[in-house]
Amino acid sequence: MKRFVAAAILTTVLSVPAFPQKVISQIAAKVNKDIILASEVKRAEDDVRAELTETSKLKGAQLLQAIEARSKDVLRDLIDKNLILQQASDMGLTAEIDVLKQIEQMRVQYNFKTVEDLEAAMVKQGASMEDVKDSIRYKNLRSQVIQREVTRNIVITTEEMRRYYDAHKQDFNRPPGVSIGMILVSTEDLSPSEIEARQKTMAEALAALKRGEDFADVAHKYSEDPSSQDGGVLPFFERGSDGTYGLATPELEQAIGKLTKGKYTDILSNSENHTLIILKLLEKHDGGILPFEIAETEIFNGLMDDRAEPKVRGYLTKLRAEGFVEVYPGFTDTGAATKPVKASETSLPKD
Repeated sequence: MKRFVAAAILTTVLSVPAFPQKVISQIAAKVNKDIILASEVKRAEDDVRAELTETSKLKGAQLLQAIEARSKDVLRDLIDKNLILQQASDMGLTAEIDVLKQIEQMRVQYNFKTVEDLEAAMVKQGASMEDVKDSIRYKNLRSQVIQREVTRNIVITTEEMRRYYDAHKQDFNRPPGVSIGMILVSTEDLSPSEIEARQKTMAEALAALKRGEDFADVAHKYSEDPSSQDGGVLPFFERGSDGTYGLATPELEQAIGKLTKGKYTDILSNSENHTLIILKLLEKHDGGILPFEIAETEIFNGLMDDRAEPKVRGYLTKLRAEGFVEVYPGFTDTGAATKPVKASETSLPKD
């Protein structure tokens, strides 16, 4: 069984608390119209223990301390999840298309012929497709809510990113690799006429690139891959000892190997994975300090996370103050306000 598949599934499933089917059990908390059961808290604590044991390098007392520290916030995270999902529902937000896209991306990335094959691999490794979908759904809904309510007011300039890069260059020391842009559509389980329509879509995308349109704009418009939200930019691919970049198929490896910086492929057809793809070589890194152009996305995300974290916590405190959250004896919400507050007192300032 492929270990990288197990790691991806583990990260997806354990990164957010899951909600099992409600059964008669002790209540840990009420969050407006929803309840959180003690059994859910216990399951989330077990997940924290499994995640840290599986993915961290900690051992012995250090591992136990890390598990204890993370476990203290389990109920807080479950309350946060309820509040975010309630807000998403009130806003009329949905993430079903994103769920389908990301499941398809996992299938393609890990070279499974069908979604059913991917699900079978999940089951063998102790994961559930429904849990994975639930995690993806929550991540996307949370991202939409936080973007609307918090991060849209945060501005990070190129000058700030450049200053951070200049002050932390050694943090961007990387082995050789490539930065790739991708436009992708799926043809799996489609009729001949539907496949023809997808081929037409990709032909339109290729024509737009040949007219000189920006690759990011074209990817955002045409690509079905979740990376389209970031202009089609994929995570940095490090070159392995065998000279390959760990792409899904040898054909994609060969296609990237023939490109020079800034060039893109024709439409690539992958019958095994039932996809049509256009790749662009954004940067080729020979090893050492990443150039700013490659590191820029990583820097932006890091600065955004640092700046957003206290504002996100303030927003979740605001939701607690505006709604009704009751924590039952024996449980603690570490995200609760340290003193009684009115909703107006937790309103976020505009940046």
